[in-house]
Amino acid sequence: MKPIAVIAFALALGCAADPPSDPDESEAWTVPHAPWNDPQPQPPAPARFRDPAAARYHMRAHFNDLREIEQLLVAGKLDDGRTRAYLLTREREIDEPGLASWSDRARDVVDAATTLTKASKLDDALRREAQVAVACARCHAATQSRLDFAAAPVLPADRQTARTRMARHVWAVDRLWEGLVGADDARWSRGLAVLADDPLPFTPATDAPRLASELQQLARAQLDKRATTLLEDRGAAYGEMLVRCAACHASVHAGIH
Repeated sequence: MKPIAVIAFALALGCAADPPSDPDESEAWTVPHAPWNDPQPQPPAPARFRDPAAARYHMRAHFNDLREIEQLLVAGKLDDGRTRAYLLTREREIDEPGLASWSDRARDVVDAATTLTKASKLDDALRREAQVAVACARCHAATQSRLDFAAAPVLPADRQTARTRMARHVWAVDRLWEGLVGADDARWSRGLAVLADDPLPFTPATDAPRLASELQQLARAQLDKRATTLLEDRGAAYGEMLVRCAACHASVHAGIH
């Protein structure tokens, strides 16, 4: 199933008749805030933009590009993903003095995206894409620019089928993405909680069972140490989860044909 179609299907399931479950942010597995950054004697001054709307547009364009790159790579489209990543290597010129002080962080994003464009294998590209997300998160933290995500859609109900489990996995990965790029611990934990508990049903004659088990174990390990995981470690774990997702999709697709 194509990523966009899967996401649409996941959202549609949120309107099902049975009341779907949703991890409660008040549950014990949530954390006040994990140590995303190295300790600083004083927090950096927040960025001040002359034209906040233009700055938001600039950042939103980067955000959308990176999200599309990830979806292409998970679908196995390495060449398309690398081509799209080129967009992040170009520094978009906007007349915004407020961004000048953070040029080094912006350069880190460009450098990480450049490395992604040179990936020769899909697994490597997925891991490098996660590192671009880490560079974005570092910039957001340095500028104290908190991302305001819309309220998360309701978690699709689990009807013990491959399609509903896939919809739940899509929901979970979306929360992990928001938690990583936006330094949002609650969303990171909510995504992990779903992946840790809901493996995909067994698919005969494919590597899906093994890959699903590995994904579940990765999520459980991160959930266990969510209060102490540094940003780089979360990015590395997220990259490994994406590698399993892409491999599972490819295995199931090959088993169908």
